[in-house]
Parts: sequence; structure tokens; C-alpha cells
Amino acid sequence: MQHPKVDVKLFLWGLFLLQIFLISVFLAFGSLLASNIHQDDLTTAGGSTQAVSGKAKSPWFNVKFILEPTSDGAELVTTVRPPGPGGTRMRHPRFRPLQLKAVPKPDNYTKYYRWIYYHDGYREQRRLCFIEGTHFPVAAKPATKPQPPTTTTNETDVDAGGAGEELAVGERRMEESEDEDNEVNPDGRCRCKAEWHGPDCGQPEVLWRAFIASRIPPRNQTAAPRKIPKGVFYVIDTTFISVEVLEMQMMELVDVVSMFVLCDRQLGEGGAVGGMKKDAYSIGDHLKSTDFLRENLARILLVEDVTCSGRNVLRKMRKFIGRGDLHGEDVLLYSRTDEILNRRAVNYFRWYDNWPQPVRFRLKYNVFGFFWQHPASTLIGGAACQLSTVDEVYRSDPERLLRIEKPVMLIGDLNHYGGWYCRHCYQPIDIVKYLEFIALVNTTESSPSAVLPDPKKATVMDAEYVQNLIASGRYFGDEALTLSKLQRHVDKYYAPEYVRKNSWRFDNVVINLFARWEDSVIDDEYFS
Repeated sequence: MQHPKVDVKLFLWGLFLLQIFLISVFLAFGSLLASNIHQDDLTTAGGSTQAVSGKAKSPWFNVKFILEPTSDGAELVTTVRPPGPGGTRMRHPRFRPLQLKAVPKPDNYTKYYRWIYYHDGYREQRRLCFIEGTHFPVAAKPATKPQPPTTTTNETDVDAGGAGEELAVGERRMEESEDEDNEVNPDGRCRCKAEWHGPDCGQPEVLWRAFIASRIPPRNQTAAPRKIPKGVFYVIDTTFISVEVLEMQMMELVDVVSMFVLCDRQLGEGGAVGGMKKDAYSIGDHLKSTDFLRENLARILLVEDVTCSGRNVLRKMRKFIGRGDLHGEDVLLYSRTDEILNRRAVNYFRWYDNWPQPVRFRLKYNVFGFFWQHPASTLIGGAACQLSTVDEVYRSDPERLLRIEKPVMLIGDLNHYGGWYCRHCYQPIDIVKYLEFIALVNTTESSPSAVLPDPKKATVMDAEYVQNLIASGRYFGDEALTLSKLQRHVDKYYAPEYVRKNSWRFDNVVINLFARWEDSVIDDEYFS
């Protein structure tokens, strides 16, 4: 009766040992595959890696490995060194670790805000004020030791001494008047500069007017600033043809945006479309050769996509930025080509939580440069919204924000703009390239269609034809459309702040260089 039980035990032990044996054989076979790799095409006799030309092939089950192009155009196989002694082995790009983009640390609030101290009659109090929009009291200068009187020997010294005393008295009076103008109000409120509002002077004029136009209750218009600002991620739809406007877009907001997300549109494997080379429109080919792009590589995330749709770009942004660097309350900016957003408004969005969502920007409509304005005057452009709202309400598609014709709040009006839309603000030859690019490849619905010239007046679209349009203030294909001339030193919103400070770099869009006497559009700046 005991023999069957013994047989069952022996059978179970044998089965267990067989499993152990099979597992050991499988592990040994795997280690053999990992270590016994053909090295003829990868390493020299000394074990050092050498370059491989052509397609790299491996005898390892006939698996083909994709080569990576290097900066000098050569092809190099990505290799990793095994843990044991020996040569190197190839690593398929699919299995390489994902390189995440590090987001710069948020600014400290002391960079934008400052405490002021006052006495309310009982005790000393303090209030936080926005530095850019507040008049601060001037610190009293230490008293200087009086100088002993000197004897003068001629009339010139007497006159100089009297003039010096009068000048010193005048300077003291000016300093006293400045101290009076910059004093803190008796109730401790921040003393706001012109075009700044709010208890901490942190609300710019364009936001103050937007709150009023949106009929938001006054109690909701004020809010205390955050100690840690929100992250701002700016998705820009652009091409390298519009590199000058791209510089304006980025450098205007470089100190308030955490990451610029640029999409490099891929137009196929041929590398050229209609005779146009790839580097004529690709941003990635010029990322390290263009000054403002190279200097801000830490704040640029370059993604590749065929359509550069908002949904794809947002998905890839989240793929290459760590989850710990993205929060639901972070702000997403989305705009199309040639749109420059108001810096003061964007800076307000990251410090305060009292603005409704989503918001859109009413942009000043310029053509060819800031000296010409379209008869429509303004154009509804980019949008701003928190990432959580984009996911929950708009299904992770930022392009839906641009389809909102009546947003909760519109930044800008007919006199105070939420930014600039500078259409065709390039060099004449670049305008021709851009129109050719749009005519050949119209991959998105948002891309404008190319407008060809009137064949009765011009048989070819070239730089000379564009120069004549810029000089006379006419537009493509519509001679009846007359652009309005703007005066540089009169218009308060003539150009963005970065362009005004660096006007020598953007002279072709700041001044009408092609104006002629017969067109009666000579800029007054030529006479200044």
C-alpha cells in the first residue's frame, strides 16, 4: 500500500529537478547569446570600436540595426560595453533609454516682488509689491562731512563756488521731491506706476481692462501672488524661414517661459520638396548655429512630427519632459506662426490664480513690418490655459483652444493689444521662400494659402515684386487693400519691448527701408 505514495513523491521530485535543469539551460543559452557576438565589423584586434560604413548587419538572427547620423554626416553604430571583459555590442535605438528634458527651476518670488515696510500708528507692517509696477522709496543717502571753506584768489573761483552751492541745493531739492513722490501711501498700499493696477501693482493695464470687459466682479480681480510661480510651456508652430519672428516670439518671453516647444515638421524621406532643400525650413538643422537658439538650448524642446498638430506636439512634450516637472496647474501657451504675445500678460498668468480659462489674445495686425497695419486692425490669435483644463475639457488638443471665438476673457482691445501678429515680417527673399513653402506643402488646415501676384502686372513672384509691395503698402493679389502707416515714435504699441531694445537687429521690420518719394510713404525717421 505504500509503494504508490513513494512513486508519487519521486515523480514530483523528478519534475522539480527537471524544471530547475531547464531553467539553468535557458539562462546559460541566453548568456551565451549575450557574450558570444560576432565582432569582425565592430572592433579591431585591440578591442577598440571602429566606424562602420554602409548598413551595419549582425549575424545575430539577421537583425538589422538602424544607424545614427553624426554631426559630420558619417554613420556610427550605437554601442554599449558588456559587463564582462571583451569588446562592445550594438544597441538598437528602440531599446536606448529615453533622454528626458530637464525643466529649469522656477524663479524665486523675490526676483519680481519686494517687501515694503510702513507704520500704521500702532506697529510696523509690511506689504508685498510687484517690482516692475511699483514706485519704491529712495533710500536716504548718508550725510557727507562738511568741507572747510577755502579762500579764493580770483573771480572765477568765486563764481564757481557759488554755482556749486546752488547746484548742490538744487540736487537736494530734487532728491527730496523724488522721496515724496515715491513714499508709501499712509494706508500701506503699493504706489503703482502708470499702467499698473492692483493692491500689489502686479496687474498690467491690458489685464485690468480685460477683467473689466469680461464683467468679472471686482472681488475676483484681486489676488495675492504665489510664492512659487507656475510653469509656462509655450508651443510654437513655426518654420526656420520665419527665424526673425521666431526670435521675437522667444526672446520677448524668455524670462517668463519655462520651456519652448518647437516642432520640426518632417516632409518625407526625400529631404526636399519641389526643389526646396530640407535645411530651408527645418529648425533642427540650425539649432546650434543660430545665436539665440544656441544660447537658450536649456529652454528649448525640439520635437519632430509630420503634421505638427497640437495633439501630437503635446503628447511628445509629455513624453520628453519628466512627470515631476509637469503639473496640472502649469500654463500652456499655444500660438501659430508670426504671433508675438504680450510679456506682461503671460507673466501675470504664472503668478496669479484668479484669471478665468481659457483666455485668448487680441493681437495687433501688422503686415511686412511694424510700420504697416492691416485695415482689420486686430486679429484674435493665441490662447492660454492650464494643462489640467486642456486634458479634461479639450481632450488634450490645444488646437481646440484656437477655435473658441468667444473666450471667457480676451486679452487686449483696439487700443491696448495683447500682442502682435506680424505677417510676412521677413526679408523679401524669405517672403518668397515662405509662399513657395506654403504653396508646395500645405499640411495643416491652419496654414494660409499662397496668394500669387496679378499676372497682368507681374509675371513672377520674386524679391523685387515683394519690395514694391512693401514700399507702397499694398498686399498680395489685392491692389484695393491699402495698409495703414504707423509712426514709430507716436504709437505706444508700435513693437514688442525686445524689438524696441534691439531695433538695430530688426531694421527691416522697424523701418520701411523700401519707401520711395513717389509713394509718399517716406518714414519720418529718415528726417530725425
